[in-house]
Amino acid sequence: MMAGQSQPLRLGVMSAVFRHDGALLLSRRGDLNVWALPGGRLDAGETLGNAAARETLEEAGVRATGWCPLGLYFLEGFGRLNVLYTAQADKSLPASRTPETLENRYFPPANIPPMPLAEIAADAAGHVAACRVLVTPPRELSWLKRRLALRYVGNMLRGRPEPKFPEFQVRAVGVIFTSEGSRVLTLKPRTPGASPLRALPRIACDGSAAPWDLLQRELTYRLGIQPVLRWCGLWQHAAANRIELVFSADVPHRDLFRGGEWSGARIAPLPDRDAAYVRLANQPADKCAIWTVNHDETLHAGDIIRP
Repeated sequence: MMAGQSQPLRLGVMSAVFRHDGALLLSRRGDLNVWALPGGRLDAGETLGNAAARETLEEAGVRATGWCPLGLYFLEGFGRLNVLYTAQADKSLPASRTPETLENRYFPPANIPPMPLAEIAADAAGHVAACRVLVTPPRELSWLKRRLALRYVGNMLRGRPEPKFPEFQVRAVGVIFTSEGSRVLTLKPRTPGASPLRALPRIACDGSAAPWDLLQRELTYRLGIQPVLRWCGLWQHAAANRIELVFSADVPHRDLFRGGEWSGARIAPLPDRDAAYVRLANQPADKCAIWTVNHDETLHAGDIIRP
């Protein structure tokens, strides 16, 4: 099912770095002359968390620890998904300016200056985990694209051409439980003669819509359910440029169609990663509400869906 014109999904990060007193680090961008959270594009072969740390160091000269993902923001009109990370700054002062910024400063959460994408800074200051689609008004969108194009041309003329956005294989995965928590939604293989293992619902994500919207549309179209999705986890194979964003939801038990099935209290035959997603989606949140697993880390599925 198409959701507008297909286009590659661009990936970026934004960093909400807090000082010991709770003040939030902001940078005044050199290309747009506006305040913003430090951030930028994800490079090929890089984890999202490392990208957040790198951009913060490059743009503000600040090192931070305890990086945790907090929210997802789809920028409509740019086909871009920004992943918001939070962290605690070290005791060093931010750089007064850098090649990319005119100024770097900490602001108390109650005194954040006017800025584009203010919703992201507000969520960060309030530690609100959110999945939001951000729509830029047409006139502002046109202005932004002109300014970014001028930056691109300027860097090229100065002999510092900007690299193209790398392409990533991004999928949204759903861990959908019945309201009482005793069953989880799985799918039969679509291809005859394929592995007998069932699988969690997942969909490839392009830049036409937010990943959670694409997944919700697929669940409604294919299975007839309308879950309210919550982002709960992230899996990344950095070397292969592959990412899975895992969403969970609870829905009333109802009949399913087109290969959908409610599996019982013990996990149905699932691939190891899917089985681990089910287990992780049920764990109480620690200091990082969104769990993260990298490809080289072992996933242990366990036996029970819910304790």
